[in-house]
Amino acid sequence: MKKAELRKEFLQKREDADGLWLVEKNALITQNLEKYLLKNTFETLHTFLPQLNSREVHTFYIIELLRITFPEMRIVAPYIIPGTKEMKHFLLTPEGEFVVNRWQIPEPDPGTSESVLPKEIDIVLVPLLAFDRKGYRVGYGGGYYDRFLAQTRSDCVKIGLSMFDPIDQISDIDEFDIQLDLCITPDQIYEF
Repeated sequence: MKKAELRKEFLQKREDADGLWLVEKNALITQNLEKYLLKNTFETLHTFLPQLNSREVHTFYIIELLRITFPEMRIVAPYIIPGTKEMKHFLLTPEGEFVVNRWQIPEPDPGTSESVLPKEIDIVLVPLLAFDRKGYRVGYGGGYYDRFLAQTRSDCVKIGLSMFDPIDQISDIDEFDIQLDLCITPDQIYEF
């Protein structure tokens, strides 16, 4: 299937999901991510932040877990530069302030947050709607993450977080699509 069809299908799947199901899936994804992180060492982790009132993976749960389990880890989140398709990246701290962008996504306040360069990031939690068995993903269609991931180091680990299992293949992958290294679902960790 093509990205546009998959985007529509998986947005609908999330919309149709029961609230309790979403809470359970979020908890299981968080547990699987913790298992992975306990076996690997990372200094700086970048995470997306969920759209307010959305049904995507609730990374604020993950951030709280990271602060407790890995207090030395630096946690970074994106800020979309208004009027562009580019992002800057800022350190998240417990006392940090947020601004909400036009898509209702909280972002670190660039006026009060410490900037972090893409080359400093060791691991990125990547938003997605669907992913395939080769590690390609369907995002929201803006291309923000593919541009950002191209700026990270070659050894930066790219991890998708998905409430759903993989599909067989995304049929319209192009040269700008960046493959994930892993995708964490409620049931397992897929490696590519």
